[in-house]
Amino acid sequence: MLMYTVVFVLLFNGCMANKVADSLIQKSCKNISVSIIVETIPHFEKDCIASFKENPESQKARNVDDLIMLGANNALSYLMNVKGIVEKIIKEKKYKSSLSKKSLEDCLQLYSKSAHMLTSGLKYLKKRNFEKAQYEIIDADEAPIFCELKFNGDNKQISPVKKENNLLLTMIYVPYCLLDL
Repeated sequence: MLMYTVVFVLLFNGCMANKVADSLIQKSCKNISVSIIVETIPHFEKDCIASFKENPESQKARNVDDLIMLGANNALSYLMNVKGIVEKIIKEKKYKSSLSKKSLEDCLQLYSKSAHMLTSGLKYLKKRNFEKAQYEIIDADEAPIFCELKFNGDNKQISPVKKENNLLLTMIYVPYCLLDL
């Protein structure tokens, strides 16, 4: 009987912990979705929630500080994923012109720089230096912004990673905006 009681308590606590994390994620994403920096990004709140729910570690989140760390890690992970996509496009020569190839190579440099900024931001977060972390994290938005400008500027090329860059921008803004809560 004692064994059943212990198992029940453990299961109940696990369910409650998931509800706490889900509620925190929903509330936090809703609060930051009205920020001036993200109010024009379509589906920001939905993408914010999805980015946390896709990471099993988010169920351990108990406060906004936990979400900030998770959000920064999610952004860095997604940035590396997008960088890998661009590397694959270049390697497999799936670009439309030499100008597109040059733009993609420039994007790779931007992604590397932004990865360094996010990594630095994470280090500041671990030291609880939130002001410096926020500066590093917001500077990481240069990769998706300037990568898209390389394609949408005067050369009128079509970015093969437009959708990914738009989501990356959202992923970077999540921890940045959470730092303002």
